[in-house]
Amino acid sequence: MIIGVVSGFVGPKLAGSLTNMDLKTAAKRVAASLRYARSQAATETITYFALFDLDKGRTTIGPDERKRADGETTGEEAGSPENDPELKHYYLPQGVRIQKGIFRDQEATSGLFTIAFFADGGSSGGTVILTNKRRFAYRIKTDFITGTVQVESLGS
Repeated sequence: MIIGVVSGFVGPKLAGSLTNMDLKTAAKRVAASLRYARSQAATETITYFALFDLDKGRTTIGPDERKRADGETTGEEAGSPENDPELKHYYLPQGVRIQKGIFRDQEATSGLFTIAFFADGGSSGGTVILTNKRRFAYRIKTDFITGTVQVESLGS
């Protein structure tokens, strides 16, 4: 009987902790993806983008060949983004979603949201907020001048 009572209290608490851990891990992975895009843009002197699909819970990172730093274009069509080997996709875990993206004080709560990273290390800037079912949230902010990425817990 004691085991039943204890598991009744511990079980939901443990499940909630795992949900919050999924959110924290997702925020760190998205931030790492943004840092990767910034690094690749500077290394390859090509504009890179981070495309957030708010409806599908997906982040896509890849080069924008049309915006090379040297001004040249490849003229090649990448085809379907799903099949492009240069694009990196990250799907959020179940229970974690992109609540909104913010770019220059304009909020997006559905559709697509993009942050661009330039060869000089800068970016277009923007903020993405991830939430979970327990209403905990993380803010991932990209500075538009330096392109640096910061992750901040917003709690519940």
